[in-house]
Amino acid sequence: MDNLGFLFAANVVVWGGIIYYVYTIRQRNRALEKDLELLKETLNRKG
Repeated sequence: MDNLGFLFAANVVVWGGIIYYVYTIRQRNRALEKDLELLKETLNRKG
């Protein structure tokens, strides 16, 4: 029971990493959606 502080710290680090990873994936997804919309608009103008 002496190592509960380390266990808590490890949990915080792991969950922080997971949250950061999900956030970055979400940002990339938004950027890709914007690029896709721009591409669709460009193709509609030419076609």
